[in-house]
Amino acid sequence: MKKIYLFILSVAAVFAGCYKDKGNYDYVEVPAPLMSGLDSVYHVMSGDSLIVAPKITLKSGANDYSCEWKINIPERAMTDDYFTKELRIVYGLGAARYTVLLKVTDNNTGQKYFYDFVISGQTAFTRGALVLSGDANSTSLSFIKPDNSLQADVYEAINKKALPGGPQQLVYVRNQFYMNQITQYWLTFSGSNDGGVLLDANTLQQVRTLKENFYDPMAAAKSNFFLRNLNGTTTAIINDQLFMGTFETAPFGTYYGYFGVPVTGEYKLAPQMLQELAESGQAVSHFLAFDKEKKRFLRFMPGIYLDTTYTVFDSAFAPKNLKMDLIYMEKFSDNDIFAFCDSLGKTMQLRFGIDWRDGRQRFNAREMKKFKGDSLVTATTKWAVSPVGVFFFSGNGKIYRYNPLNEEIRELNATFGGKEITMLKVEQNGNLLVAGTEGEVHFLNTAVGQFGELIKKVTGVPGAPRDILIRE
Repeated sequence: MKKIYLFILSVAAVFAGCYKDKGNYDYVEVPAPLMSGLDSVYHVMSGDSLIVAPKITLKSGANDYSCEWKINIPERAMTDDYFTKELRIVYGLGAARYTVLLKVTDNNTGQKYFYDFVISGQTAFTRGALVLSGDANSTSLSFIKPDNSLQADVYEAINKKALPGGPQQLVYVRNQFYMNQITQYWLTFSGSNDGGVLLDANTLQQVRTLKENFYDPMAAAKSNFFLRNLNGTTTAIINDQLFMGTFETAPFGTYYGYFGVPVTGEYKLAPQMLQELAESGQAVSHFLAFDKEKKRFLRFMPGIYLDTTYTVFDSAFAPKNLKMDLIYMEKFSDNDIFAFCDSLGKTMQLRFGIDWRDGRQRFNAREMKKFKGDSLVTATTKWAVSPVGVFFFSGNGKIYRYNPLNEEIRELNATFGGKEITMLKVEQNGNLLVAGTEGEVHFLNTAVGQFGELIKKVTGVPGAPRDILIRE
């Protein structure tokens, strides 16, 4: 019986193989259109005309085609669509990069072809440097153009009002996980109970004040220190307490980055703070801060006060009871953190590391000694750290480079006519040091083998520079 079944299957297979396939296999390959005059990137200023007019030649017959242009606008979760053979618009988007899809349809065959390019939007403030300056009575925001000319007091010119005194910080807002573009700036000052303003990065127009950035407006919001986060929010020390910018809404939502209530706890923070990132590097694991009244290092998780709940290893100093005032702290890594502290008029150098991830609570208090440059430090000394592993600090109108590995202190070559240094800022991965003196901004060469030679100087800055943001 099994042989009969096998015979029937074999015959069926033979007949199936003999069945005539009547399909049409006379395919004709139609070459893609010839495309010329379409660039990969178009740079355009906001408010200017943008014209993209590629030359398209079909190979299928008559040059009958149609085009669809789709500009992807992620901050609005939409596309801007045009159905013309040439893209001709007045560019009204911001200073960001927008991907564009061009779909060409061959109306002879119905075949569609796709091309990608980028629109790089710019404004007058996309390239250059913003300088925050002033004195106890007034704060100014100025702009150094790419040709090094200075546009002084741009904030007042654009917003038709002056800022209080006591300039502090310029902090840019950028969400690295959404568009990865600088969208806003926080400008902070100490001269009023409303300690800052949020500016649109494209226009420098005021978006809102610091007090208006709370779900429940505060009677007084004294800005102490702002720290930017990777997700486009900020963590801030305001009124000596820690506030977290909210990220529960969409990045383009109305309340994204707003502050709620301070992190609950008994503390008063010094105006500086460091982040410890999670293992992935995509989120904050902990914050390291300093209690200026109880004089001790504190541990925070985002939104949670953990006080001194860490275990101290090594015994060079007592981080839970330091008995010194914090002057400046910065890190090269979580395992290589430096703090400079004042101990009864003497500058001490502390070196330590933290490991607070995944339930670990290590604080390695490795070293404490008198800072070798103690005699050069004054009450107005400014500090900056370079990613190449050195510090810069000022004293009595001079700037010094300090290598903590061999304790070498070297005076930089640039001179400032005895003027007090009011700002130090490391840029370009340590290759550039920007210094401020009354009315002036100095750009110094600190690349490998260079020791602060003057590259250029911009004059006419209102008051004393306090912070700078360079966009290239």
